[in-house]
Amino acid sequence: PVPQINWRRTDGLPFPSKIKLRKSNGMIEIPNFQQEDAGLYECITENSRGKNVARGRLTYYAKPHWIQTIKDVEVAVEDTLYWDCRASGKPKPSYRWLKNGEQLAIEGRIQIENGALTISNLNLTDSGRYQCIAENKHGVISSSAELRVVASAPDFSKSPMKSLIQVQIGSTVDFECKPKAFPKAKCSWKKGGEQLRENER
Repeated sequence: PVPQINWRRTDGLPFPSKIKLRKSNGMIEIPNFQQEDAGLYECITENSRGKNVARGRLTYYAKPHWIQTIKDVEVAVEDTLYWDCRASGKPKPSYRWLKNGEQLAIEGRIQIENGALTISNLNLTDSGRYQCIAENKHGVISSSAELRVVASAPDFSKSPMKSLIQVQIGSTVDFECKPKAFPKAKCSWKKGGEQLRENER
């Protein structure tokens, strides 16, 4: 006799309401497929002569999609660059980095971990166009940005000290030493020609 047909998930989870059965339950339809719909399904057929079960695995996959990309940056010479690019995907994407279109070589100063690039003790030759590439077997995406490594001697032209500060005796006075400098400048203070040293005042 014509069998009765039923469907179930092997993990025992109930079917969501969106799932539809067609042609006397011989066909299952899953609209708007999502990752949670993946799994092992069973078609159970039964009549008065016996029972049979067919099983099939439904697998979810997704091409890479950016969660975090890299952006242009300006960093001082001798500082450390940290760029993190992250993508979602199924299977999990792998990452590689290019500099000016060439594969970036990993060495002592240059380290890559998952989608993160670290370059320590930057020098002027590290400047360039960098590209982070995320890929799995379903797709490839890339994000690019410019690294500009800058170096300059201390320059007070944009933050000069006042030539005269008048204050009342007994009050507190603040002097700011903020030169533009790459790498960051070390500051020291003198009064007249004599080096100032810290004390309680």
